[in-house]
Amino acid sequence: MPSKTTPASSQQTLRTKRLELVSLTPQNQQDLFELDSDPAVMKYIGYGKPLSASDSEIGLNCLLELAVSGLGTWAGYVGSEFIGWWVLAGGETPDTSTPPQVDTENVVFGLKLLPKFWGRGYAKEGTREIFRHAFRDLGVEQISGDAMAINKGSRAAMASCGMKYIRTFHNVYPTPPPGIEEGEVEFRITKDDWLLQEDRSK
Repeated sequence: MPSKTTPASSQQTLRTKRLELVSLTPQNQQDLFELDSDPAVMKYIGYGKPLSASDSEIGLNCLLELAVSGLGTWAGYVGSEFIGWWVLAGGETPDTSTPPQVDTENVVFGLKLLPKFWGRGYAKEGTREIFRHAFRDLGVEQISGDAMAINKGSRAAMASCGMKYIRTFHNVYPTPPPGIEEGEVEFRITKDDWLLQEDRSK
């Protein structure tokens, strides 16, 4: 397992009953390539096909750059085994500052898991802990996520964690993945929604 702390990261290590979520590091390059080169993982992401090692490395660097104000990407482990990653990325503020200012109250969520860990509750377990940390510890007010409309698994995972369907939208891509013609969907959860959800679960 990579080191759980890096000098540039202020992310906290998070733990659940089965998972340990630690800051993503450059040492996770091979882990990410295992995800990015899997056709099942990439079916509804990006161009809808596996990435090359060089493109996966570019993606890793992009994820590492998201580490700011406690936000960033967490690598998930069951024991010493890597299972995937979760991300909270700051949004962009509406002002025209140069460089653009990061909105740490309205953030974007995403995750990728290796197929052998699908259907075992890990996505929900990790996501619920990420949401708890965001709303309780980081001062986040709203979390958004999106997926291709035909990606029933991702839609169900977001809904199971209390996120609400907001809209369907259509983007234009130079190399559109199969199924994108049905659009993409946005889901969202606010801090107030999350607090109400937590109260009901007590």
